Amino acid sequence: MDINSLKPEKVFRFFNEISQIPRGSGNTSKIAQYCLDFAAKRNLKAVMDEGDNVIIYADATKGYENSEPVIIQGHMDMVCEKTPQCTKNMNIDGLSLCTDGEWLWADGTTLGGDDGIALAYMFALLDSDDIPHPPIEAVITRDEETGMFGAEKFCASLVKATKILNIDMEEEGTLTVSCAGGITCNYSVPLSAPSDKADFAFEISVDGLLGGHSGVDIDKNRHNAFRLLCELLKKITENNITFKISDISGGGKFNVIPKSASAIIGINSDCYSHLVDICSSFKSEFDDKYSKYEPDAVFSVKSLSESYTFYDLNSTDKIIRFISGVPNGVQNFSENIPDLVETSLNLGAVSLKSDLLLAHLLIRSNSSDKMHVLIEKLEKFSCNFEASCSFDSEYPAWEYRENSPLRELAIETFTELYGKAPIVSAIHAGLECGIFSKKINNADIISFGPDIENIHTPAERMNIASVERTWNYLKEILRKLK
Repeated sequence: MDINSLKPEKVFRFFNEISQIPRGSGNTSKIAQYCLDFAAKRNLKAVMDEGDNVIIYADATKGYENSEPVIIQGHMDMVCEKTPQCTKNMNIDGLSLCTDGEWLWADGTTLGGDDGIALAYMFALLDSDDIPHPPIEAVITRDEETGMFGAEKFCASLVKATKILNIDMEEEGTLTVSCAGGITCNYSVPLSAPSDKADFAFEISVDGLLGGHSGVDIDKNRHNAFRLLCELLKKITENNITFKISDISGGGKFNVIPKSASAIIGINSDCYSHLVDICSSFKSEFDDKYSKYEPDAVFSVKSLSESYTFYDLNSTDKIIRFISGVPNGVQNFSENIPDLVETSLNLGAVSLKSDLLLAHLLIRSNSSDKMHVLIEKLEKFSCNFEASCSFDSEYPAWEYRENSPLRELAIETFTELYGKAPIVSAIHAGLECGIFSKKINNADIISFGPDIENIHTPAERMNIASVERTWNYLKEILRKLK
């Protein structure tokens, strides 16, 4: 089925266009230029601020000249993940979109619906002259996925609006009105530099996990590949096999639950068949407990012919104890909002660099007090390993606003359109709304979006009918902001 035949036609046409532009985090210059060119072709004022964010301005339509302006906001970057079989270079190649008429996805890669759909809505709106709306300030930020760096440097003096429609949610019918703040924890654990030799080298791998968003998926029983790898390594030790580690790899994005990880180990005897049996046994035990949540988990061993140097036994033990013991996952749930994870953290990246183990975790919390309790816990944990521990890339929580005319209008509009009220919810994930709520005085913000499943993974897909309903919802909110 042709992408261009999907409705709303303009929305999907623009989504297809931006999908041909590489726009992973840190690689946004081309999509930013596209935004500026879009505005120039339509004689719309546009600026790029010092944070490399793009703001496009559109005058009010007839009858809305005296209405207060509104910000429509989304981010231009996407998370770039792909399947092992995919040969696409996401730094330079566009996406290969596919559809069956019900869902839209990208062949072998993430779709970038998070947050390409916001840009598609903006462009479809600004390209039309038959949609009633107040003055619009379309704010398109860069590098949201890796730390909200664009929003952090956003120049608030460039906008006048205090009403903000953030289109960065993935569940239609849910109106988000609060989000978690976050901070990155960086560990540097001292080791003895690798110098030992071994007669045989093997690669032990964990693969096929679901991974996912380290905020919204953190409570869905999705395993962290680094933690699971160390469980397997400990199982090998329990089978009286002494080994040394040469390298550990996997993960890499702090905001993504790692779905694969591997370790190169050295042993002074050829125990390949024994390792295969251990992996098989581990797989059986794992499936008995978790196949419902991780149906495609794979545990494997590969014999290597290359020559490696290895960390000594003490450093090997230290690596395993650190990865196994560092706090990870859900830490506590909210006492006020049912089923809301209040505080969590994700071990997103681990690497070995000469005489150091480097680890990075993303902390999230809807409570600043609980976040600082966890920070203290992580600092104390570092003392057990004589490690240095630092924190950076902090961003604020978006706190619930008791009096929100925009929220009430959005609830009323949804109810009128669909015969039921939306779910009003907080999210355990970072949104740029938290930063905008601090930068813009008296900001009144809501966040919503169409149904998008499995974001940040190659299984990501976006529901086509939901895109159209959300488009109609957006237009009706704008019509009412008179």
